[in-house]
Amino acid sequence: MRQNLRRWVADADTRQNVDTFRLRAQLTPLSYQEGRSTDLYFSLVGELFDLLRGSTDDKRDWATLGNALAQLSEKLTGAARSDSLLFSSVAFYIGGYSASAYLTMQQANPSDWPSEIYRACYDLIARPRRLGSQTANELLAALQSGRTNQIERRAEAAVVAAREALSQGPDEWVVSYVYASLIARFSRVNIRAVLPAGDTERWNPLVSSLLSRRPPVWDFFPSQVQAIEAGLLTSSESFSLQMPTGAGKTALTETLIFSHLTNSPGAAALLLVPYRALARELRGSLARRLSAVGLPTRTIYGGTVPTREETQDLEGIRVFIATPEAFTGLLSKSRELLSSISLVICDEGHLLDEGARGVGLELLLTRLRRRELLRPRMVFISAIVPNIEEINAWLGGRDETVVKSSFRPAEVEYAVLRPAGSGRRLAVGLQMQPVATTLQAHTLPGFLQAADFEYRNSTTGRTNTYPFSSIKTQAIATARKSLALGTVAVFAATKTGDQGVVGLAEELIKQIESGLPLPDPGEHVPESGIVREVGAYLESEYGADWIGTRALFSGAVVHHGDIPQETREAVEELLSRRQVGLVLCTSTLAEGINLPIRTLVLYSVQRRSHSGQPVPMFARDIRNLVGRAGRAGSSTKGLVICANPRQWPTIRPVAAGQPGEDVHGALRELIGRLQEALRRDGRSLSNPALEASPGLYPLVDGIDATLIELIQDELGDERFTEVAASLGAETFAAQQIDAAGQRLLTDVFTLRAQHITGLRATNRLAWVRETGAKARLLDSVVDQLAPSLADWENIDSPLNMQLLDALLAWAYAQPDFLDTLRGAYRSDDPPAVADLRALIHAWMAGKSFAEIAHELNSDIDTLLRVHASVVAHAFTTLVEQGISLLERYLADDERSLATAVVNLASYLRFGVATSAARAMMASGMRHRRAAVALGNDPAMALSANLLLAPYEVARLLLQDEQRWRDQLGEFVYRRTVEDVADNNSATFVP
Repeated sequence: MRQNLRRWVADADTRQNVDTFRLRAQLTPLSYQEGRSTDLYFSLVGELFDLLRGSTDDKRDWATLGNALAQLSEKLTGAARSDSLLFSSVAFYIGGYSASAYLTMQQANPSDWPSEIYRACYDLIARPRRLGSQTANELLAALQSGRTNQIERRAEAAVVAAREALSQGPDEWVVSYVYASLIARFSRVNIRAVLPAGDTERWNPLVSSLLSRRPPVWDFFPSQVQAIEAGLLTSSESFSLQMPTGAGKTALTETLIFSHLTNSPGAAALLLVPYRALARELRGSLARRLSAVGLPTRTIYGGTVPTREETQDLEGIRVFIATPEAFTGLLSKSRELLSSISLVICDEGHLLDEGARGVGLELLLTRLRRRELLRPRMVFISAIVPNIEEINAWLGGRDETVVKSSFRPAEVEYAVLRPAGSGRRLAVGLQMQPVATTLQAHTLPGFLQAADFEYRNSTTGRTNTYPFSSIKTQAIATARKSLALGTVAVFAATKTGDQGVVGLAEELIKQIESGLPLPDPGEHVPESGIVREVGAYLESEYGADWIGTRALFSGAVVHHGDIPQETREAVEELLSRRQVGLVLCTSTLAEGINLPIRTLVLYSVQRRSHSGQPVPMFARDIRNLVGRAGRAGSSTKGLVICANPRQWPTIRPVAAGQPGEDVHGALRELIGRLQEALRRDGRSLSNPALEASPGLYPLVDGIDATLIELIQDELGDERFTEVAASLGAETFAAQQIDAAGQRLLTDVFTLRAQHITGLRATNRLAWVRETGAKARLLDSVVDQLAPSLADWENIDSPLNMQLLDALLAWAYAQPDFLDTLRGAYRSDDPPAVADLRALIHAWMAGKSFAEIAHELNSDIDTLLRVHASVVAHAFTTLVEQGISLLERYLADDERSLATAVVNLASYLRFGVATSAARAMMASGMRHRRAAVALGNDPAMALSANLLLAPYEVARLLLQDEQRWRDQLGEFVYRRTVEDVADNNSATFVP
């Protein structure tokens, strides 16, 4: 793009922002644009045709041009506006930004173009449900049937027609040339053209699935094309993909799985995802689509010990979507799965660095890649791993099988708040940054100023100025002004406290209650009815005074990791449907969930260390976060605003595309810490020392699980120890550390191998192998937990107090559980057993968080923190481990556990106390309140319903609409009706 035109576009963008943000700024240097919109329009169209005839070294020129024409269209009406939108869409589409082209063309009015060729252009980009042109109908039919030669012939004919149109006149030539350019690109990037042998019938199920979506998928993004052309679908080698967030990784994964499994009858594929939230989201999207094209899929994201439901009917499953810990547990009970899995895809692979989750992931990948026969193909995916070549080599790939793409389907701009002056003269400018755009930097002076914070004091009647010198106040005010652009997220690095998400929410409410003349988030709620329904749901679950409830009634959503998953999904739905325009969040926003964020305000990218010192976030984590701004299909560009100018140096390298920190893996970090501790204390390494250090439990547990899967009866102790040592040498950590570190890693594997062979000598190895439980817990289960109750067989309720006391007494003897308690309660002294038992009992009894907080005299945020880290995670994980070992131990004595005890972990996880409620939650019912109420209904125990599944009984009960609407509330009732109507528990297991 010509430099003078680029400057003109930047200035026009500045003027547009002044209008959008309703600023009072007088930008005299930009007055040259007054009355020259037509000149700019013709210059942009001329630039478009120059680019169509030639090329550009910077693909972002296409996005710049597309956004400039789309922005200019807002000043036009009628056919002129539609023409501008057409040219904008063409720029986006030719540049590879097909999602932005689709969004832009949706705004055009096809009735403004009566001719067939104009309608063909519209249909090709907007893809309406009913195509208006014969040409587009024929193209779609060719795509569906695989007759790609017809598309190529049409592209060739369009070039000839464009030449002939020169003799007819400029109007005829313009649209003919545009159409020829569009169909030429379409012929190269449509899904059939990019897929290897894409015209064959083999692809028909996948193509039909892609074409039937809303919006339909007719072609691939440049990032997807790059990976496919590199051999992702045709090679048997391991690959690693580095693709920005939103660049089409999920669709590419779906295509890869379909390609691999249709070429490998009888084989299975494994997709590893790091978070339960992401697995649950994929359960309702990717898993359903794969099942629909003939590849039965199961999602597994429960605990570390698989339930009976999770291990049933695995023979016909072709695709597993699972968290690493859940799949490791499944392998313990279904070892035969290893022989069937021939493709392993590791999504969000940078999580190798994340604590216990990273250690488990690395050791699972080590186990999978070590198979001598039928070693599975590995595909590693991440947006933010600079040293991806190193990881790819470890997984067996070559330099040629690393695919790096910088393409983003929507460009992102960056800006920084720049305060100047003080007191009444304080003004905050919004300084755009040139690092991520082809446009010149510009500043919006007076983006925030005293007039934005003036309000009338209701008591005195005087006009006061709300203090706005703090970063927090400016961040919230910036978010409010940015609502004019679309959905806004304000990010804080911490959850609670004055500097966390809760503090941001309190600031928002305070500003709104003061009556500041800033945009009101409540006015950006298009349909208040659904928001009132969700607000009533939050009020009943958490109380009217909870910050999340108050924020929603102020037009904003609170989103962080302590909030239960069912509630996060409820508020995410409000955001995804654009029924709320503002979200205050932590990094849970970046955990794979696709939300339509237009503007991201970074309040703080620093966390507090244990010493209280601020620690900047990793650049790669910031990169993952900012990737949520400007999502494909939701906006044509995104904006990231740094609220604290002192933190811009931390963000700037990310904006400039610098690589950030390498990923080395949490296993390497633990070995380094162990090495330093041994050197510092002068102690020797032993199994008791390892098991006495809670910080090393991820290392111990991960290695144990790996070795237990490897040990075979025919292997003697000495040979097995050699195998274990060799396995340690094959980890990613071993490829990076020095000789001393490698010896230490080998020593740890050797020690754990000796522990495992010791279990075999006492005939207890089978207990651990068959349950998937942690080997280090075995002795405490036998010596402490088992004797704590005399009558494990006859406990008839998960609410039995003796049962809870026995399990809590055992849990309190576990060092890692005590560490979790201290952290959750923020005290060196853990709470009394009776206090925690009261919380757990109330939770399983089905009480709401508001009720539990009232009973325990606790504030909601503290209760949510304790529930998330202690009840839902630490205690539930311990219970499922301990109960599984206890059941196996008692079986050797010809004793059995009561069903209520066997299923206690899932009762804990779901917060229910009846088998019917547990079954419904396990099969995908979203709301605990509904499961509790329906599970307690007498109809569940009627003999007439004995042969019906709980879901079927619930479906009948919910036909009494008024009763259940009154009991559950409109929001929960409606979603529960959807759940029972759509239940397919035979295929989808949590």
